[in-house]
Amino acid sequence: MTEDDRLIYAKLLHEQDRMDEAVRILSELIALSNRTDALLERALVYNDTGREQEAIRDLDEAIRQEPEEYIYWYTRAISYSNLRKYEEAAASMEMALERSGEESRSSTGYELACICLRLERIDRAIQLLEQVAGQEKTLIPLHLYRLSEALESSGRESEALAELRKAVRMQSRLRLSKDGGAEFLKERTRYSDTAIQTLMAIVDSEYGFRMKESQLLEKAGYLEEAFATIEQGLKEYPGEELLLIRQGVLLRQLGREEEAIALLSRLTEADPDNFSARMELILTYRRQERWEQAVDILEDTLKRNPGQTVVRYWLVDVLRDSGKLHEANTASSALTEAEPEDPLNWKQRAELFIDMEQYEEADRAYTKAIALDGSADYYMRRSFSRYMARHYEAAMLDIQEAIAIEPSLREDGKTAYALAELYAGMKNFALADEEYSRAIRLEDDNPHLYERRAAARMNAKSYSAAIEDCRAGLALVPEQTRLIWMKSYLHWELGEYEPALQEALHYVRLVPDDEQGLLNLSTIYSNLRRYDEAIEAINRAIALQPFASRLYLERASLYYHHRFDRSRAADDLVDWLLYAAAERSREDPLSLLDELDGFDDEMRGRAREQYSSGFGASRYLI
Repeated sequence: MTEDDRLIYAKLLHEQDRMDEAVRILSELIALSNRTDALLERALVYNDTGREQEAIRDLDEAIRQEPEEYIYWYTRAISYSNLRKYEEAAASMEMALERSGEESRSSTGYELACICLRLERIDRAIQLLEQVAGQEKTLIPLHLYRLSEALESSGRESEALAELRKAVRMQSRLRLSKDGGAEFLKERTRYSDTAIQTLMAIVDSEYGFRMKESQLLEKAGYLEEAFATIEQGLKEYPGEELLLIRQGVLLRQLGREEEAIALLSRLTEADPDNFSARMELILTYRRQERWEQAVDILEDTLKRNPGQTVVRYWLVDVLRDSGKLHEANTASSALTEAEPEDPLNWKQRAELFIDMEQYEEADRAYTKAIALDGSADYYMRRSFSRYMARHYEAAMLDIQEAIAIEPSLREDGKTAYALAELYAGMKNFALADEEYSRAIRLEDDNPHLYERRAAARMNAKSYSAAIEDCRAGLALVPEQTRLIWMKSYLHWELGEYEPALQEALHYVRLVPDDEQGLLNLSTIYSNLRRYDEAIEAINRAIALQPFASRLYLERASLYYHHRFDRSRAADDLVDWLLYAAAERSREDPLSLLDELDGFDDEMRGRAREQYSSGFGASRYLI
């Protein structure tokens, strides 16, 4: 055989997967003449058999002989890419692109763009893929799909969606052809039959790009369209499990939970080991707050997948969400024993202890998490548990440690708020004011910050400044009842009784079933000598809370001091005595009268006599 015949024969052996024979023939040929085309063919065989280092040696020699021939650079780039040496692959493919002709420019640019995506050189990848997409004669759907990926990576999501939808439409048309688009792809790419089959397999693995299209549509807020593209995908790829699960997820997102449950249940019944379908079904039950069903599936899933700690993690969350804190604690303890090296498990345990108001235990759990992952977030979280346990200095040290790890936290409004709360807890209201003010500068549209600074200023007796904070918060949320309550109190402290009254009336209109609001209103009316209105307000409070002793004492004082109605005052004192004795567990309830100030001996004696004769109790015991 001639050298050319030997080369042709070796290529035939390669196509028939007779790799060892192909290498032998090519090696003999190279030993005779060191031909570059033989070196290239042997490199291709080496690439197909996982011997990329040997392929690179052959290609290095071919490049040494013919440095301007693009195919050697291109193939060497593929070898490096297979070895995950992407820097070297990119350098070789750039050289290939410089030397490529019109017919190969598109495929070379595409391959280089894919390598750039792996290297996170997103701008270069976009530049290359836009050039590829602009070459109509060689454009295929996969090119547009990769361009969409690159655009999404750069945050240009609307453009990514537009390019992807072009890819989907183009691919759908190809799929309708008899050969599924194989001839079209071969004509445009000039790839081998094997390479074409690989391209088509990539597209099929992405379900004609329908899955990605639905994800981008969902991200853009187009849930109905996202659902529609999955439905179309199921027509093109009927019965595909991942598409069906995605359909269930979108049904849930659309608020069609019962349909989602029916679909996901069918999938889990058909394949009880379908882990993804089970987890999505659990999420749907959680969304509906159907805790019992969620727990049942989680426990069954755990039996089937005892090594899946994510199932244990979810079980703790569901038990916690359902209010079963004791069971959640037991499950959390088992999880941290099974997987003590995962800081997320300790974080979850700490949050559970916070729900249980066991702040010292939460502190210990966060300390475990910090030992595994000393992130700023965990220090901030432990700071909160220490704050709740009133360990203010330790909490302050945690915040300082978090800032040392992540200095940008110093400019975060949440950090300023946390510091302010700590200073307020330590009753250093001046420093609390400073930190609340810094938090407000960073987040001036948050009414809660104005409320908290108002509280700090109130505690510092800076009542006028506190009122300004109330006004600022109410400008953002006009019916924020806590601010209205506080504003009324602040006016009261300043002796501004009419404004205090107006705010108290406003509060009662918004929260008519709060007896404390009515009691405050009564107090203000009394101070303004509007005693009938004071009594009316206290009557409304008693109607809401007929067993609250303090309300009867307040009304007794009004009758005694301002209406001089000793009979009604005595009745109210008797009821006060009745309920106060129950509240305080007194063996001798009448001894409470001896401790009572503001009433003369005759009044106390009358109340004692009525109580002893059973008059006070009779109204509620008949």
